[in-house]
Amino acid sequence: MNIALLRQTWNLIETTNALELLEISETELVQKLLCRLDAQKPLADKERISVNDYLHSKINLIKDTAEARLVSA
Repeated sequence: MNIALLRQTWNLIETTNALELLEISETELVQKLLCRLDAQKPLADKERISVNDYLHSKINLIKDTAEARLVSA
């Protein structure tokens, strides 16, 4: 996964409503984020697989950052 796609992914995560990130299942969350990324800039098959794997590996971090945003709000 290239650095531009990594930044785009985290920008999307940081701008997505924290409650939304916390309330849906892991699978649903990954699919929603992938769809939103794809809507911003269509992903190639390799990119989609890479982002999917990355999001699954970072799901705890994504949820933790969403919780932190709620606490600090």
